[in-house]
Amino acid sequence: MYKLVYFEISGVCNGKCPWCVTGNKSAIHNSHSSFVDPKEFEKVITRLIELKLIGMTTRIDLFSWGEPFLHPEFNEIAKILNKRNILFGISTNASRPINIKQGLLTNMDQLTISVPGFSQASYDRIHGFNFNYILRNIDSLLDNFKKAGFSGYTNMAYHIYQFNIEEIGIARDFCLQRKVNFTPSFAYLNDFNLAKSYLSNNLDYATLKNASKDLLFYYVDKLIASMPKDYSCPQYNYLNIDEQGNLLTCCVLPKNHPNYSLGPILGLSVEEIKTKKVSQSVCRECINSGIAYWMHNPCTPDFADCINYFPNKKEGYYSPMALIKKNLPSPFKELIKKYVIIFKIRIRKVWFQLNNKIHKLN
Repeated sequence: MYKLVYFEISGVCNGKCPWCVTGNKSAIHNSHSSFVDPKEFEKVITRLIELKLIGMTTRIDLFSWGEPFLHPEFNEIAKILNKRNILFGISTNASRPINIKQGLLTNMDQLTISVPGFSQASYDRIHGFNFNYILRNIDSLLDNFKKAGFSGYTNMAYHIYQFNIEEIGIARDFCLQRKVNFTPSFAYLNDFNLAKSYLSNNLDYATLKNASKDLLFYYVDKLIASMPKDYSCPQYNYLNIDEQGNLLTCCVLPKNHPNYSLGPILGLSVEEIKTKKVSQSVCRECINSGIAYWMHNPCTPDFADCINYFPNKKEGYYSPMALIKKNLPSPFKELIKKYVIIFKIRIRKVWFQLNNKIHKLN
């Protein structure tokens, strides 16, 4: 049984992030993308339950490359998951206001708000949105989601670029005032082909020059050198499904890669799904090159880790993950992170069930 499933409900994103495969359009994502049909979505979810590939401890993250709130029938998607009492998560750029019907987010476990900085100048360089509009949208989302029954984990994923380092403190204070978790980490080449070219020293000069003005690379060689010899990509333990209902090798490969799709998941057996997920030749290439380890270990520098904010903690609190990162060998870090995620999902599942029973009694 899988603990985490990435189900892309929107193959479209309105962000213009130059270092993301969707934003830079390098993999012709938008021309080959669409929104998942709620009926097809329900068929896939039903099939996964029947095959016992998902269950009580599973969370369905309704995103991968796209912006989930662009889906015109998001309420229907949430309703399908609520009906089956399945936990789900969302990651959004907060660019799109959305009206959620009351009670539809009782099974929503996590909300992540992705930001490329905390000024109009930073947004002009990456997402391309109006910054003040984003701030109003975040407040609106937090308020509306609470009314819709959301009581899970809210997190601001602050992507650190060279130009927004001085804005980290402002963003942290914004989260502090709203009791939102704040987790800054370095932005990276979120594009398989660009990352592969960079690590093999084949990235063209113009792209490398532009990247060197935005991204921080000083830590990458050291990070990859620290990869355990027996490193196993976390994607082996996840299911990835696109908006067309295709089982994917992982969430890293672009749509124009020959190993992107493993076939319609409705037509695959349990054995085929499990075998195909771990038998693609590109996986070994991705791991050996360091791409997999880089993309699954976002780096938070010490200066930013010291101001990670978690609600109900004292000022200057040093996060548990920061201490883990400093004091434990790599294999133990991965193991602890894995079981912390599983523990949180199980605890929240019990909480949602109790909360629903109390709500029905009232």
